[in-house]
Amino acid sequence: MAISEPTQRDRGSDAEPRGLTFRAAVEEDLPECGRIHREAIDDYLRPMGFPPLPTENQGLLRLHAHTLATDPARFMVAEHRGRLGRRSIVAFGSAVEREHVWFLSMLFVDPREQRRGLGRGLLARLLPEARDDQVLATCTDAAQPISNGLYASLGIVPRMPLFNLLGRPRAGWVPPPLPDGLTAARVLPETPDRLGERQVDELAVLDRTLLGYAHPDDHAYDLRERPWLFAYRGANGDLAGYGYTSEVGRIGPIAVREPDHLAPLLGHLLTAVEPRGASSVWVPGNADGAFRMTLGAGLRIEGFPTIACWNRPFADFTRYVPTSPGLI
Repeated sequence: MAISEPTQRDRGSDAEPRGLTFRAAVEEDLPECGRIHREAIDDYLRPMGFPPLPTENQGLLRLHAHTLATDPARFMVAEHRGRLGRRSIVAFGSAVEREHVWFLSMLFVDPREQRRGLGRGLLARLLPEARDDQVLATCTDAAQPISNGLYASLGIVPRMPLFNLLGRPRAGWVPPPLPDGLTAARVLPETPDRLGERQVDELAVLDRTLLGYAHPDDHAYDLRERPWLFAYRGANGDLAGYGYTSEVGRIGPIAVREPDHLAPLLGHLLTAVEPRGASSVWVPGNADGAFRMTLGAGLRIEGFPTIACWNRPFADFTRYVPTSPGLI
């Protein structure tokens, strides 16, 4: 799960702490970023009785690789300079900028290196210089009030819960039918991981309506991770929505023109592809029909809710289900 994590102990100035340096990340840093992500989350969840996170998380590494590839200047690490010139990464942060929207994907500090201002120092370097016309957004864990307070002090205020719903529909469950006149068809890309220009343009029109920006690079990433992309069309052939699913069970993003269409489209995606294990989807609290439908199907809420935060409205989450808390 991709969430922002400055902790209660990580309060300091924006200056570079003694013995540490901030620099742009490179691909070789990503495994260490994965370690810090895991250890930082375990540090506050294990005392509450949660099991440790898996040591290997290839999906997280691929997300890091994607954000690094699209926004290399916005992926930074804090590095400790030890004896004999040895260096070790002790914190990292990544953000993506999609037109006028800046989104903090992750910010994590090694638990052993907190109280040194690393979280604030990284955040100061990741924030855009000109913010007057920018949307600033992120997702934080509901169990981290200090994080929420830090972002709120910058105007990135907690607005809406995101719930990770996990499981499979119970035996005998029937998804709600697609609305009258709506049909579903799998979208076949021009190449295994790249949509054609016409397909990209069509998705961009709907994305601009719901999010305020187009993000074709993210669609390319989603297509690699969740290769079953469905287009939902009305009787006139116009695109009424789209949604991604996969054999590994990951569902989303989903976008629809009409709020009432979100629940039946999500129901279709839950049953269109039989995954090898459980299905997983991040449902916004504002999408109450889709939320109730998914719980009614038998999926359960996994872990704490994540809180979506922003300084000004930018997306209609009654009609949109994000990829994950790390990539809206």
